[in-house]
Amino acid sequence: MVEIGYLHIDNPIAVVSPQSRPETDSSAGLILLDGFDLDLVSLSQIKSRLNDVKQKLLVWREGRPSLPNIYDGQGAKEEGSGERELPRPASLGLCATCSEDGPLLEAARIAAQNLCLLELKMSSIRDPIRLLELIPLLKRSGVTLSLRIRPEDLSNTLLQKLNESDLDMIHLDLRGLDGVSPKLVKKAADARGPAIMALADVGDFEDARTLLAMGADVVSLRGADLDFVQWLAGAMTEYDSLSGWCNAPKHICAGGDLRGLAFCCPPVKSCAVFGALKRAGLTPEEYVNRKIAAARGTPLEKGEGTCFGSLVWCCKIGKPCYLRDEALARADLSEREYMELKKKLAEKILPKIH
Repeated sequence: MVEIGYLHIDNPIAVVSPQSRPETDSSAGLILLDGFDLDLVSLSQIKSRLNDVKQKLLVWREGRPSLPNIYDGQGAKEEGSGERELPRPASLGLCATCSEDGPLLEAARIAAQNLCLLELKMSSIRDPIRLLELIPLLKRSGVTLSLRIRPEDLSNTLLQKLNESDLDMIHLDLRGLDGVSPKLVKKAADARGPAIMALADVGDFEDARTLLAMGADVVSLRGADLDFVQWLAGAMTEYDSLSGWCNAPKHICAGGDLRGLAFCCPPVKSCAVFGALKRAGLTPEEYVNRKIAAARGTPLEKGEGTCFGSLVWCCKIGKPCYLRDEALARADLSEREYMELKKKLAEKILPKIH
């Protein structure tokens, strides 16, 4: 579902777990082992802990109910296949801190060899200059690299520098910020740099979905009840299967992040799209040309009878529109397929900066 570096994260729910008591009995897409202080923990202990957790995840996987192969989301088995698939083990990550750079480089090599995420903590590094020097040094090992940071430490200047670096993910620690968390995610996502993981106080499905809709690629939980993690991960997997775009944005006119341009009309009247285009660094003409070019040869190019004659200008599924729905039916396009195409459209309109 989410590809970040060499990580394949099957669902957008992550668990931040103490490395001394790893939570391996969950359906999370990513398990991030926290607390590797390399001033106290040896590299051999990291290797041992990773091997131990990998083994526990395999045992957990084999003990889980197998999953039927699904075709077109209807529960029908693929032709010629009676096989049932075991759930994929969670991706792994480790969060390491150290007063010196050498052990962090060794930890990066270990993480890369094990296809694990390596996460740094801004609260430990403190100095932005050291951070910006560390990132290229660690990335030479081939590691997929994340930075956990509080919003108050993420200045506009630092955010721009991180976008220009090879950092793979920004892990925003939003705990305790409640209502402002989605706006902070949107700000980081609109910079179109590294992937965004949001560590937040999530109490239900809607809390997680709101963060995803504002541009988070992954939502992380710390100290959550394992039954809740299992339920939420399953709900998100099902939601993605049904919707086609698990973290689809809101419409721009409803306060959505820049990916919402995929659902906008042509800029022919005074509306929020002009402000969004300015933030995206696009002129109205560039936006129109990019959108038409991206839709060329795809089902979105069709749409006779819609407001602007093409599905490329149509709104998000969930907003009632009989003209769009009739065009989808004529094109034999399901709602899920439509949203999958809109996701690809957003990626083409707004390519990542780095």
